[in-house]
Amino acid sequence: MDELELKTFTLGELFTNTYLVFEKEKRRGFLVDVPFPTKEIKEFIQREELKINFILLTHGHFDHIQGLKDFSLPVFIHQKDYSFLEDADLNGSNFFGYSIKISYKKIKFYNHSLFLGNYPIEIFHTPGHTPGSVAIKIQNWLFSGDTIFFDSIGRTDIPLGSYDLLINSIKEKILKLPLSTLIYPGHGKPTTVERELKDNPFLV
Repeated sequence: MDELELKTFTLGELFTNTYLVFEKEKRRGFLVDVPFPTKEIKEFIQREELKINFILLTHGHFDHIQGLKDFSLPVFIHQKDYSFLEDADLNGSNFFGYSIKISYKKIKFYNHSLFLGNYPIEIFHTPGHTPGSVAIKIQNWLFSGDTIFFDSIGRTDIPLGSYDLLINSIKEKILKLPLSTLIYPGHGKPTTVERELKDNPFLV
C-alpha cells in the first residue's frame, strides 16, 4: 500500500492549520480546511506535482473556509454547518470586520464513504464548537478542527456553540480512540489521545 505523507501549513491572522495528506508514490491527496492566503499551499502542490482530489472541512468558521475561493474541487462539510458558508455572523467573519460569504458549487455532505487510494477516511461528528463540527481520521492521524487542542478545548461562547455537546464529543468520540492516535488540531501543535486524557486541564 502506498505510504502516506502529511504536510502542515499554518496560515492567516488566526494561525489556522491546513493539512495536506497525500500518497507518496501516486501523488494523490486531499486538504483539511483552507484558510487564506493559499499561495503557500498552491505552490507546494505545484512543486510536488500533486493531484488534490477534494477538500474536507472540519467546520464552517471563516478562518477554515476563507481559501475555498482559490480552489475548484469537491468540498465536503457536515450538513449542520452548511449555512455557515454564506452567513458572516455564523462563520464569525463579521466579528473580525469582514463579511465572508462563500458561494461554492461543489459542496457535498458527509453521507458516504471516503477514501484516499486504499486508505479509508473516517468522519466523526463532534458537535459543540459548531453544530456540524467533525473530526477526520486516516491511519493514526485525527484532524480535530477546533474541538480539541494541545492542553485545551474549543470555544463555545459563539453562535450555536454548546459546552455540553463539546465535552460529550471529546469524551465519547475522540478520547475513546487508541491512546497512540495523533491529534492534529485546527490551531497549535499536535498532541495525542493519551496526553490529553492525562494532562488536558479541561478534561481531567
